Amino acid sequence: MVSAPVDPPVDSEEPPPVEICDGIDNDGDDGADEDWPELGAPCGDGIFLGECRRGRWTCAKDGLGVFCDGEVGPAPEACDGKDNDCDGFVDEEVLSVEQEELGELASIVAIDGGFVLSRLVAGMLRVETYDTSGTRTGHHDDLANPSLGSRFVESAAAGGRVLVALGQYRFYVVEARVDADMVPVILGVQELHHDWDQGIDWGIYEPPYHPRVSADPPRFVGHRDLITFALTPFGRSGLFDLKSPPTAAKGVPYLAYFDAAGAFAVWEQNENVRAGWLWDDGQILLEIDIGRGGKPAIAMGADGPGIAHLDSGQLLLTELAGLTLQCDEERFCNDEVEADLIDETATTAMALAFDATRDTWVVAASEQLLLIGRSEAGPVVKQALRSPVGGGAPNRVDVAVSGGTAAFAQNSKGGDTVLTFMGCF
Repeated sequence: MVSAPVDPPVDSEEPPPVEICDGIDNDGDDGADEDWPELGAPCGDGIFLGECRRGRWTCAKDGLGVFCDGEVGPAPEACDGKDNDCDGFVDEEVLSVEQEELGELASIVAIDGGFVLSRLVAGMLRVETYDTSGTRTGHHDDLANPSLGSRFVESAAAGGRVLVALGQYRFYVVEARVDADMVPVILGVQELHHDWDQGIDWGIYEPPYHPRVSADPPRFVGHRDLITFALTPFGRSGLFDLKSPPTAAKGVPYLAYFDAAGAFAVWEQNENVRAGWLWDDGQILLEIDIGRGGKPAIAMGADGPGIAHLDSGQLLLTELAGLTLQCDEERFCNDEVEADLIDETATTAMALAFDATRDTWVVAASEQLLLIGRSEAGPVVKQALRSPVGGGAPNRVDVAVSGGTAAFAQNSKGGDTVLTFMGCF
């Protein structure tokens, strides 16, 4: 008799449990997920700038491994106010550019929500508004030009108050207000004291040596004559004090290229650039030597005034503390900007503004329009545009920043203006 086949004995022991990544001690060794010691640790390429973020090692859904969860790496830069490529700069080389040619002298300043352009049109002074996309709002107010021989238009703003200075042999300041709907209304005009009158055209009242008007503090500043630098302070409401004689400021030499911002002034002196607090009584306090060179421009930055100037065509930037007028290791101190050399002439025009939203200095240096950010190595050009006026270099420039948009007005000696906007629009 043939016996039936017998199955081999079955091993009653189960295979040892295998550890999986699930937060549980699967193999009974009193440790959970010990096969993945990196679990919970940071992962990624370690870039922390801009929009980039490191992730953390996290269990995969199948429990068989880990993956880097939450990492955000560099992406192509977009015009969105963010540092998408994580290089420490915002919107570099991606800002849109809009340009408009005007057949008359013009000046531009920033207000909340946009800009105010003041220009001479057919014997009138026109004050009109633009939004931050560089589009005219359609709102404007006109005034019969009190100085038909004007060789410059200069403007300043503080809050909704806009001041416009114009003239050549005699000088006027116009006051306007801009409401929340971007509607400008001209409130009045005041001729300056006759001591500001110029009987002979020495060229000191033409760009780039023209006077400046400031809205905060309110004052008219410039060379009263060929020899004397002076200022006329006036009130925050009304222009009546402009009838007062100017006050001499003896610290600034005759026929010096200068600029002013707030309570500060900067000027050329003995082939150097100097700056100081300019008080209403004509005193200059904390006067300091910025460096060798000329053609200075000044604007208020995050912590105090910034100064741009030229040295043999090289653009340099300096940032000063507002109280001491000193710079430290964390600020620009006569730092060179790697930009094209600027052709320096007697009429080379410079202007400066600060964009707090991007921590960026905005410079108009003759034909060059520059956005300058910071790196560990110093200032870096984020965007640049060469913009001639009437086929050549301007002899007067304005720069203003509102809502992340930079606006430039470049005037030619012939009376033309190129209006440029750079921003995300």
